[in-house]
Amino acid sequence: MGLIDELKLKFRTGDIVTRLVLINCAVFVILLLLDINFTLFSFGDDKFAFIACNYPWSPYLIAFRPWSVITSLFASWGLWHLIFNMITLYWLGNVFLRFFTSNNLRGLYILGGIAGMIVFTGLFMLFPSLQLKDWTGSIPLCSACILAFCTALAFRAPNSTEPIPLIGPVKIKYIVIALAIIDAAMLPNVNPATDAVHLGAAFIGWLFNAMLRKGKDLTAPVTAVAVWLDSLLRTNRKS
Repeated sequence: MGLIDELKLKFRTGDIVTRLVLINCAVFVILLLLDINFTLFSFGDDKFAFIACNYPWSPYLIAFRPWSVITSLFASWGLWHLIFNMITLYWLGNVFLRFFTSNNLRGLYILGGIAGMIVFTGLFMLFPSLQLKDWTGSIPLCSACILAFCTALAFRAPNSTEPIPLIGPVKIKYIVIALAIIDAAMLPNVNPATDAVHLGAAFIGWLFNAMLRKGKDLTAPVTAVAVWLDSLLRTNRKS
């Protein structure tokens, strides 16, 4: 069995955390290969594919890059940011599943990204001065998606502990705070809207936990869409 076949099998049989990790890594590799080819053939600007698949603040650009609404959810700033994001996703994602369901994780991942999009576009439109700065106008949203479910975890089980090598047991709330600070420090010199994107994703995590205590699942609509897409794909495969 080749590497591609093994990855396909791992994706089909793996849990939601494994699938998200594989999708993120696949998106990174594909964009990297595209940019290498674009550079070799002098096509487009530097990191053309990466920028084209990030989420742009402008509704005008979104209309010309509709795929960016999806691809930006699985994109990171670079290799080290990807590694950090995947370690966090795999580690705290599995911790999250001790307290919540796979549907909750998938839903929060997507809702965190959507919240980030709304905040990013909203700030640029509310404060036109941001458009005049020499700041990036598009961002990857993987870290914001991860922060959404990590925040929900921190509010659900703040005093539960996880062992950390050379340190010992540490409460989850402190782990999430530390990881959020490290993630913010790894962001390139962009603009204040980027930090606000992460705050928007964190708010979704808090809101999910608050609503769940009242018996309302914020991720239910995402789950319904996912079930519909899965049934549609199954029907197409059979036909």
